[in-house]
Amino acid sequence: MPVLAVLVILGALPWIIAAAPASPDDAAAMQSIANTTGAGALGWGVKSADPCDGSWVGVSFDDARRVASIRASRAGLAGWLYASDLSKLTFLTELDLGFNGLTGQTGGDLPLLPTPLQHLRTLDLRSNRFLGVPEGFFAAFPALETINLDDNPTVGPRFRPDDVLTCSGLQSFSVNNISLSLFPDYLGSAAAFPALESLSLARNELHGAIPAGFGNDGNIVPRRQWSEFTPHRAHRPVHRRHEEPRGGPFANTVSVDVSANPRIDKPC
Repeated sequence: MPVLAVLVILGALPWIIAAAPASPDDAAAMQSIANTTGAGALGWGVKSADPCDGSWVGVSFDDARRVASIRASRAGLAGWLYASDLSKLTFLTELDLGFNGLTGQTGGDLPLLPTPLQHLRTLDLRSNRFLGVPEGFFAAFPALETINLDDNPTVGPRFRPDDVLTCSGLQSFSVNNISLSLFPDYLGSAAAFPALESLSLARNELHGAIPAGFGNDGNIVPRRQWSEFTPHRAHRPVHRRHEEPRGGPFANTVSVDVSANPRIDKPC
């Protein structure tokens, strides 16, 4: 083969590789998600069935042409989010579907994935229409760092400690306004959640005293600041910053917000 022809072929290789289609599993899953969530308005699947060709707004992919990120917040989505579809996106690292009108296929619950997403680090499903949190929900996201489930019309959700404990890399846990009634005291353990920086439990139905030992073995703010909490002032958050010098024993404290929980009391 002439040298010139070889050079032409080699020069074209990057373009051939770049044009490679998405994984068939990813493409099928994304097309199904587009159909069940009404994402046609975003152009998903309208011009192309390939979610990695650049025509799917908010969808990013990695070098191997696997879907890595979905950002469709405030996109007017409405419909069902199927667990079976999500579980096929095995290289997904970020899922942001906040401020839409989505619900779950099983009684309106958040999706319970049959296969864990080992790489998902960010999950934002706030302000949708999910009605419950099924047992095993958190176990599907072992690499999770940030989760936001705020403002969903859930009915008395109960988080199983052994389920949440599978997400040991959590940095931010936000479940404001979901009718939560039981205080998740296990989140105060630095041994279980060494990277936790923010815990938001505002506008719920938490009641009773915050456990006296909450955060004693972790990075929760000094207990002297819990003294701000009285039955009539329980809306005040516990702030991360305090008077300890930089590098002191509470240098890496956790921001905890339990504001607007009228039935919560100070620790005894």
